[in-house]
Amino acid sequence: MALKKLEQFSGRSGPLVLIIMDGVGLGKKDDNNAFYLAKTPFLDKLQAEWPIKKLYAELKAHGTAVGLPTDAEMGNSEVGHNAIGGGNVVKQRAVLAKEAIESKSLFIWQKWKEFASNIEYNNNTLHLIGLLSDGYVHSHISHLIGLLHGAKDSNLKKVRVHTLFDGRDVPPQSALEYISTLEHELETINSDGFHDYRIASGGGRMRVTMDRYNSDWSVVQRGWEAHVCGFPEKFNGYEGYFKSAGEAVKRARELDPDISDQFLPSFVVVDERENPIGIMKDGDGVLYFNFRGDRAIQISRAFDEGTDFKEFVKICEPKVDYYGLLQYDEKAKIPINYFIDPPRMKNSLTKYLCEEEITQFAIAETHKFGHVTYFYNGNKEGYVDENYEKYVEIKSDPSETIREHPVMKAMEVKQEFINALNSNEYKYLRVNFANGDMVGHTGDINAAIIAAETVDGCVKEICDLVSSKNGITLVTADHGNLEEMNHFKTSHTLNPVMFAIVDSEYNNEYVVNDTIQEPSLGNIAATIVNLLGYEKPEGFMDSLIKFL
Repeated sequence: MALKKLEQFSGRSGPLVLIIMDGVGLGKKDDNNAFYLAKTPFLDKLQAEWPIKKLYAELKAHGTAVGLPTDAEMGNSEVGHNAIGGGNVVKQRAVLAKEAIESKSLFIWQKWKEFASNIEYNNNTLHLIGLLSDGYVHSHISHLIGLLHGAKDSNLKKVRVHTLFDGRDVPPQSALEYISTLEHELETINSDGFHDYRIASGGGRMRVTMDRYNSDWSVVQRGWEAHVCGFPEKFNGYEGYFKSAGEAVKRARELDPDISDQFLPSFVVVDERENPIGIMKDGDGVLYFNFRGDRAIQISRAFDEGTDFKEFVKICEPKVDYYGLLQYDEKAKIPINYFIDPPRMKNSLTKYLCEEEITQFAIAETHKFGHVTYFYNGNKEGYVDENYEKYVEIKSDPSETIREHPVMKAMEVKQEFINALNSNEYKYLRVNFANGDMVGHTGDINAAIIAAETVDGCVKEICDLVSSKNGITLVTADHGNLEEMNHFKTSHTLNPVMFAIVDSEYNNEYVVNDTIQEPSLGNIAATIVNLLGYEKPEGFMDSLIKFL
């Protein structure tokens, strides 16, 4: 695995730094573009002057370029960091899930047959938990519909769907549209009089079930109590029990007309006798149908760890057969049971650099810490080699505070990163500034403008310091978000992202490689290897630079 040294370039004496501006894409220069409206003099300068020096490119960060099913799919942080750190593009989880469900191959696998037959034999219920969305970031409603028909074909009489609402990768108040689509499908299945498929519970993804990085276990607890036990939230006129999912959404909006679907409280659907229709019982089967891993790990742990689970007190704990659609954490084996193997990434950039004993540093606040480590390293938990790496997580504030505090933890992240630079212990350092994406998801363009300006200042300070140390800084992003915020849009975009090389010692040794027809995030790793003075390894995509 040893890298070969370049003959024509040995790197700089100073550090090589990668700055990932999460969610900062390049869109139309109009009144919906927070990045354009913001005062970002340093990033503006990079975009204006660096192309003249031929040290600038725009990279594709969505669709097939990052391993998603089609170019209609927006990029996201998971696949973006996979591509950046992996040096190549593999079929992502969305593709693997789509192929297995649409081809119906999943339903002839022995795992599925055993799972379904146990439910059928004991006349139990299949519970499907996941995000009701077509954002294609964590899930897709077509996958859910495919699973429902697979369950029907497997002779499962009773299914309960526990719906999590998006409002983040799709319009902020679109839940009723997805509920309508799902209920139409359920009515079609139930029309034969034999099947009983219904929505049983749910809530907004940022309030119910889908926490990540152990940020707030109360989110998972609310999901457990609603989905598993049939106990929803009750507060300030919100009773929590409803005759339908639509009623729950409408009631939450009556209490707060501006509430985004992602923050909707938990609810439970009841029958005509006011009894919950989807309480889980011993012998039931549970499938978490999200394909993405980060927001699936904690709820999976709650099911898998049984009485050993200590993160919150379970008010009920039926003995169910729990599966994930995919394995969400390969190293930690979460969940224990799953249907689809996760994407395999052979040799990440980090692994190659550790083999060369190159010291590395990575930092982000909690919201993106897993992306700049786990996903960047090819879906691998923990250090690749602790002898040569240091990871720092800056604890994030709760998600609901982001709109009012768009600076988030950028200053703390920046200062800790500067401390690492000044220690002179690391040759290659990477940092993720989460503001562009996390604030973009609020739909508040004024907050997003502050986020963009915050990131601009942080990037400038880091670049100036690296230049003073005779180093190189690469400035890029993983996908777009805050550059399209028309009508309170909260989702990611299909836009490209910038890639600028700030090299204090530049003497025309190299230029941007204009032979790459469609440069993308997957080309960054080879570029990093080159700028450290090595040839790109076999299997990596082409470098974004060529030597003169």
